[in-house]
Amino acid sequence: MPSNYSDLLDALLVLAGIVLVVTGLVMFIRSKSSTDASSVEAFGIKLNVTHPSLILVLAGVGLMLAPRLLPELPGKPANQPEPAIVAEAPVAPSATLPPAPTALPPPASVALPPEQPAAQAPASTASKPTAGATRPSAQPAAIINRTTPAPQTRLPAPVAPSAPTPQPVVTPVPAKPVVSRPPPVEPKSARPLIAYAGLGLPGNRDFWESETRTSYTRRLHASLQQAGRDVLHMDTKKLDMDEAAFDAWWNEPAQHPRSRALCAAAYAPRALLAALVEPPTTSSANESAYWPVFKIRLYNCANQRVYRQHKTLSPLNSDAWPFSTELNSEVERFMRTYRADLVE
Repeated sequence: MPSNYSDLLDALLVLAGIVLVVTGLVMFIRSKSSTDASSVEAFGIKLNVTHPSLILVLAGVGLMLAPRLLPELPGKPANQPEPAIVAEAPVAPSATLPPAPTALPPPASVALPPEQPAAQAPASTASKPTAGATRPSAQPAAIINRTTPAPQTRLPAPVAPSAPTPQPVVTPVPAKPVVSRPPPVEPKSARPLIAYAGLGLPGNRDFWESETRTSYTRRLHASLQQAGRDVLHMDTKKLDMDEAAFDAWWNEPAQHPRSRALCAAAYAPRALLAALVEPPTTSSANESAYWPVFKIRLYNCANQRVYRQHKTLSPLNSDAWPFSTELNSEVERFMRTYRADLVE
């Protein structure tokens, strides 16, 4: 019987004894004033008692003392003294262990005779042991109680707390106010400046060699720029004008309001140069009647004088592009003619 069941039985006996004692006391107190005898029958025997509650008290006391008086129940652990704990000293790691016991040699009766080797023995004899042979008694090896030393754990060396790294103090830098800068101004050149613009309007004749307005205007601008540098010894600047703006400037009235406005601008040029190449309006059957007319104009910003010249161009075998020979020569001749008026 497990120990918990025996403890439960002892507790029930004590509890029953307490109930009987309390019941007997209550009955005794109630029947204290009564003188009538009471009879109690138990096991077929009738007893006349004056106070039957005393029996309950005695029975309750007996139940309460039963766990102390009765012998120990089977399965209940006896109150045995605890074995003393004997501490064993650990064996040093460098101590040498005793040598292991050597095995006993087998008895002489088991060994085979020298004249009959084991390899030539018959199979039936080798498989069955002889009756007279005795087996060597297996002797238990001595058990050596070795106490294994506990592994030594090396504790890490204490690390000294490092001093906290001082954090740099960040000082907020006030944002610089955004200053709006004026647009860059082109530096004024040491040499005088001449501004130019041109327009080429080729026709659909074969001598134009499939030139377009864009391509021929580009060739005309290159001629004006080269002549301004080589002949006038001036810096050149191309005016950004489309075809409509060039027509408005070319056909301006005699007061020349557009030319005066260009000359009054910042870093104004010394002169304005304009050139136009266009085929004449005719219905002649002769091809030479459709050769273009070259017109050039120079406006002096200092005295507001205007110089004009025009000539019909003729194709030559030395032309790098249509009418290039006569066009370049006319531009150079025109600038040499009025160069003295510009350098005054």
